[in-house]
Amino acid sequence: MSEVPEQAPQAGDAVGEVDDAAPLSRRSRREQQDRPARSVPRRSLRARPLTVLATVAFAALVALTGYASPHFVTVAVALAGFVMAWGWPVLLGLPSPRGTTAVLVIGTVLSAASVTVARQDPFLKWVPAAMAVSVIVAFLHQLMRRDGRPRLAESVSSSVAGLAVVAAGVSMTPLPRVLHGDHALAAAMAALGVSALCDPLIGIRWSRRWALFIAMLFGGGAAVGVSLLAGAPSLWPAVLLGLLVAAVGHAARRVVAVLPAAGMPRAQLAAAAASSLLVGAVVYPLARYFVA
Repeated sequence: MSEVPEQAPQAGDAVGEVDDAAPLSRRSRREQQDRPARSVPRRSLRARPLTVLATVAFAALVALTGYASPHFVTVAVALAGFVMAWGWPVLLGLPSPRGTTAVLVIGTVLSAASVTVARQDPFLKWVPAAMAVSVIVAFLHQLMRRDGRPRLAESVSSSVAGLAVVAAGVSMTPLPRVLHGDHALAAAMAALGVSALCDPLIGIRWSRRWALFIAMLFGGGAAVGVSLLAGAPSLWPAVLLGLLVAAVGHAARRVVAVLPAAGMPRAQLAAAAASSLLVGAVVYPLARYFVA
């Protein structure tokens, strides 16, 4: 009688399952805990001085224009929108960069104009219409592309995301028209600028995990300082405003820091503009419902 040849164990057999279920040693568990920290791209841990300086400059510009005129705030926000439109395709590595820039420029102009023509509260009533037209323009841009439309979904989603960031920034422009809105805007911009100065902490090993909380702490302190100097907003709204603005701005810059093109000058400016405009999503509701 011939012997039956023994088959080699296949993947998924009991032998493999037993090996996978073997308990890990303490050293293996420590290595697995440290692995996520080493998997972060090195470029995301580098300081971006141009992003920091641009964010601080934008915060100072908006804070100063807030005490001058709401129209000047609109100009400052539109300038940030144009900068973001210029560098957004480079930051995300998008196909058809000129068309994407044109879409974001049109969205910035329409959004800024919609706030300017609103003379009475609600000041943002025409912004949804401006965004709707801008989204239509974004789809028309895709229809007019002649490069075969590679990465179509990524291009559309990136354009719409950029328009959403612009809309968030435009929401800050009518704040000087409401009671204590100029002081609230100054407190928010102080938190934004101070949080940007904390960005180099991500390059230091011991402070990397706590960079967000440190930025929130100093951002809240900066907002409280403006509140004490200006007499408005009151203490707890200022603390809440500073904490959330610092958190949103810092998180936005950390998210885009992992992108391959994040170190390029245009990409750094786009990251600064995007993080500065995005904080409007928390500045406007907090200023309207807790300050004004």
